[in-house]
Amino acid sequence: MTKSSNPTRGLTVTGKTRDAVATFIDNVLERKFTDAERSLEDVKTKVFSDDEYKAGYINALEGVLLSVRSGDERDFINKVEFNKGNMKKYVDYFKAFNGSPVRTNWDLGFFSAWTDLLNYRINAKPQPTP
Repeated sequence: MTKSSNPTRGLTVTGKTRDAVATFIDNVLERKFTDAERSLEDVKTKVFSDDEYKAGYINALEGVLLSVRSGDERDFINKVEFNKGNMKKYVDYFKAFNGSPVRTNWDLGFFSAWTDLLNYRINAKPQPTP
């Protein structure tokens, strides 16, 4: 796999946590919900820098799974057009929020999970929208 085709490039998590998150995202995007739930349980066992950060990160992943599963068109992941331009715009938005002075570690984890999801999709080969 070349550097430019590595979908995990740019993720905020590392090591085995990165692998577990990548597996989760793949399963969600492929609508393999039972496998996604198992992957999410694996992510929950991983070590994060901070418990509050981890709670926010996990909460975002749980929300992604629930939204994709439900197909509710009001949810961000189901209504936004996932082209590279839009995804990069949202990555920048989430990164800017994480850089703002008014946030908690939970917020940092939550928006880092979203940033990771979008970066993964930017770096992965084109896939259908959920």
